[in-house]
Amino acid sequence: MKTWERKGYTVVEKEFDHDLHEFEVVKGGEVVATITPADLDDMNRIIEDLDNGEDVNGWEDGMGNTISV
Repeated sequence: MKTWERKGYTVVEKEFDHDLHEFEVVKGGEVVATITPADLDDMNRIIEDLDNGEDVNGWEDGMGNTISV
């Protein structure tokens, strides 16, 4: 599992459903959002975007909510 540090928050990869992982957005020690990918392709795109330094602010969490960090 990986962790990505961003200015003001951290994204933590967590086990979710077998090979599918979800991503917790942690700010000030508190989980403020959880990104739940639809499938493995979606999960791999999220990992690639995070590896490339993308900010999750404005992303959808997979449940129809917009993330605001």
